[in-house]
Amino acid sequence: MSSREPPAMMGVSHAVSGAAAGLLITTVAAPSVGVASPRDAFVFAAVAAGYALLPDLDHPSSTATRRFSWASVLACYLIRPLSAVVFRMTATSRDSGRGTHRGLTHTAVFAAGLGVGANAAVARWGTPALWLLLFIGVALAIKGLDALVPGPPSLVIAAGATWAITGTVPWHQTAPGADLHTPWLGTAIAVGMLVHSCGDALTSSGAPLLAPVPIRRRTWYPVRLPRPLRFRTGGPVEGFILVSLTVAVVGLALHTVPELWALTVRASARVVELAAR
Repeated sequence: MSSREPPAMMGVSHAVSGAAAGLLITTVAAPSVGVASPRDAFVFAAVAAGYALLPDLDHPSSTATRRFSWASVLACYLIRPLSAVVFRMTATSRDSGRGTHRGLTHTAVFAAGLGVGANAAVARWGTPALWLLLFIGVALAIKGLDALVPGPPSLVIAAGATWAITGTVPWHQTAPGADLHTPWLGTAIAVGMLVHSCGDALTSSGAPLLAPVPIRRRTWYPVRLPRPLRFRTGGPVEGFILVSLTVAVVGLALHTVPELWALTVRASARVVELAAR
């Protein structure tokens, strides 16, 4: 990472925060976002977790940039100059930096635009667009959460999970030739992107979440906590936040599907029984 660009929160922190936000939203506002079942809620959370890593596609060494080989590297080297151009066109004399990292992709405008664009793409191109958007989210979620629960972060596994999702969730055509109905896919993508920027806003560097809205005569004002509450990434404060978010994800998952708790208890009892033999 360039010395000119501040360190970002750990990828696992962003992924877990995306999952927590996704489950929380589907718990308190499921009808509003179009989520109709626990299965939808978990897919919503997975998509939000994955896209919570995507804003860092504007940095060459980020998880998002390295995840899809040459394709994501190419995307990075397209996004960075685009972000810089937008920054130069809209920045005031009081703004600092180059706008390449923690720039365009870390704004609420970009998150909302990507969410709207995702739904429009699915409406226009159907299942191929749906599969690609889900695959990106699932693959990034697997990679981000791999730091928490080690496992094979294979793109093949992500592809299999995406295939299973697209074949089971009720967003396929209601009739032959009808448009795909994805009422919450774009929302989940936007939520993940926003959660990432909100997470960066907790750190000492902040994030231009509200750009290009002028704040203190700066259109790229770094939104952040009051100085005493800010923390540096990778330290004990972020570790505490990560543990808290993990507990929240588990609690929300059990709330979404109460049967999971009974299943967990039975599985634990069975393991203890087998170990005692």
